[in-house]
Amino acid sequence: MENFHENPQPLNILLVDDEEVIHEGLTPYLRDIGHSVDDAYRGASALEKLDEKEYDLIISDIRMPQMDGITLLGNIVERQPDTAVVLMTAYGEVEDVIRALRLGAADFLTKPVKLEEIDAVIEKAVRLRELKKIANRFRETLREVQSSAYQWRTDQRLIGESPDIEEVRKMIRSAVEARCDTVLIQGETGTGKEVVAREIHLLGKKENSPFIAISCPALPENLVESELFGHVKGAFTGADSDKAGCFETADGGTLFLDEVADLSAAAQAKLLRVLETRSVRRVGGKKEINTNVNVVAATNSPLSELVAQKQFREDLFYRLNVFAVNILPLRERREDIVPLAEHFLDTFAKNKKMNVKGFSEKAKEKLYNYDFPGNARELRNIIERAAILCREGLINPEHLSLSTGPTVAAPTDAAQQAPAEDNDSKEKNEIIQALEETRWNRTRAAQKLGVPYSTLRYRMKKYDIST
Repeated sequence: MENFHENPQPLNILLVDDEEVIHEGLTPYLRDIGHSVDDAYRGASALEKLDEKEYDLIISDIRMPQMDGITLLGNIVERQPDTAVVLMTAYGEVEDVIRALRLGAADFLTKPVKLEEIDAVIEKAVRLRELKKIANRFRETLREVQSSAYQWRTDQRLIGESPDIEEVRKMIRSAVEARCDTVLIQGETGTGKEVVAREIHLLGKKENSPFIAISCPALPENLVESELFGHVKGAFTGADSDKAGCFETADGGTLFLDEVADLSAAAQAKLLRVLETRSVRRVGGKKEINTNVNVVAATNSPLSELVAQKQFREDLFYRLNVFAVNILPLRERREDIVPLAEHFLDTFAKNKKMNVKGFSEKAKEKLYNYDFPGNARELRNIIERAAILCREGLINPEHLSLSTGPTVAAPTDAAQQAPAEDNDSKEKNEIIQALEETRWNRTRAAQKLGVPYSTLRYRMKKYDIST
């Protein structure tokens, strides 16, 4: 203990006891070894001091008039949860000690208190304070990382000025306000389905709640269920320990299942069960684990057609399709192209500290007239390359590397062309009929036809059908 006394780490200590002799004996000793000590003779006066000052350590008697040490402990835990509390008793009652430890007491002492016991308590309190400092630094670092991650997410926010994007924003707000726990996002590859999923998460979940994104096609076929639902030790070869799945990891937040149509039939069946029960059972396990997780599924495939082809479970489709958000391809909302391009350029220029100022009018025109088969993802890559080529000033048309894409030869055989025209005519009539039956409500018409909203919009444009 000598080394400890020679190198004290001062603590703010509150000594609470109704006996003057305790204060006369302990207070001078604690001050002599370098600590700041306040005295309180009743629980009420101790609470008043708690309102004025934060303490590293509180040493309190259990048996006191008006407010005993157990009651005081409860108040301390509520007001200053990081403060270490040590209780003293002259009675050695086991029940009091057990209650105190359960309520959060750091330790207890038996009267008459020995100085070496006080030294041990002080040393433990010092170490506890240092651990808390480390924990606080860790939390601060974590907040900075999360803030950086949040900034990254805000850089990926839903950008656009078209009526279609405004409709998507409206749907997102509706999903959040209705507290939908399952949302289906449909759209072509690269349209920003994960961006929409993150928007739903950021608006609807508490700060710092987890967002777990899973690419279903990337999951190893033999480990899909283990990755999603977890497994217990010994469930299969290589399962050396228990493992939580994505649903457990995302508890309290959002699980984003990208390209959900690629899940196997077995995984689809288990996913349906989880969505209905909101509980998971690890592979090889028997215990049901409740989860509080929102599921956002995404697909670039028309699930209704996959259901018709028996490639996707019909019951799972209906469970996912309770609330659907459809994202149109970029070529069908051209007014979003330039705002998106400017957003990508601004983000890239800031991150790389480049002096690229914007786009020339001819560059904007070139972007506007391009179809972007890869949608926003392709646009982002094109802008990144253009910024590297340009380096400073304005991006001009020569900096934009736009793919001409594959060309499709028109059919030359009239006999082959006629059936296609008949099919087109039939499809056009079916669309018009669905629109008329729904009073030209395109969302309801798309549901009636069993196709994504984006598909209906595309086909209406293709057949020149206008409201």
